[in-house]
Amino acid sequence: MSIQILRKIPFLSAVSTNHLKDILKISQIREYSGGQQIFSKDEFGNQMFIVISGRAKIFIRSAAKKSKTIAYFHPGDFFGEMALLQGKPRCASALAVEDCKLLVIRRTDFRRILLSDPHLTYFLLCTVAERLRRANEEIESFLFRNILGRVSKTLHGLACDSGKKTRGGCMLPDRYTHQDLADMVGTTREPLTRALSTLRRADILDIRHGRYFIRDTRKLAALCPEPN
Repeated sequence: MSIQILRKIPFLSAVSTNHLKDILKISQIREYSGGQQIFSKDEFGNQMFIVISGRAKIFIRSAAKKSKTIAYFHPGDFFGEMALLQGKPRCASALAVEDCKLLVIRRTDFRRILLSDPHLTYFLLCTVAERLRRANEEIESFLFRNILGRVSKTLHGLACDSGKKTRGGCMLPDRYTHQDLADMVGTTREPLTRALSTLRRADILDIRHGRYFIRDTRKLAALCPEPN
């Protein structure tokens, strides 16, 4: 791991060179295989994670074994910081979706870094605020939108976050199974499949090379208007 690689991580981009050197000394690299658990809900959180390569997700699972995906994390993203800030058990679980390389920072070191660098603290505050905004939007979606609206909202969010604009539409770079999308929407596969079929019949959505291709982002956005 080098300082140049750390500088490419948005969370650390504004950190001084001296602080980056400190982070290199106090952090460690861990590798996880696809499907391997990173941490579990209700564990005491003693570490935060920054994705160097691969993809991870945060999820919760009910007693009935129903799963809800909270978020996916790509290179440059960080997660696991809330338990460190609050000093409470983790409220969700984390899983390596594919082979991952993660930068791990311990709780005591993480707090010391935040107190020593206001730029890092401000970036963290902005990120947490954005995640809270999205959580509020998702609660609103559960309360006021039907399945088609929720599926459209999820796909539109993925397109805005990581979609690659191409001729004739927008391609989602990551592969998502029907179960992956169902877990993100908070539903089961059957109603999700019906919603996807509706979008395909309306010529809004297609599947190319195993990835979702959005033919018309404007029509997709129109299916998920803000609730009154």
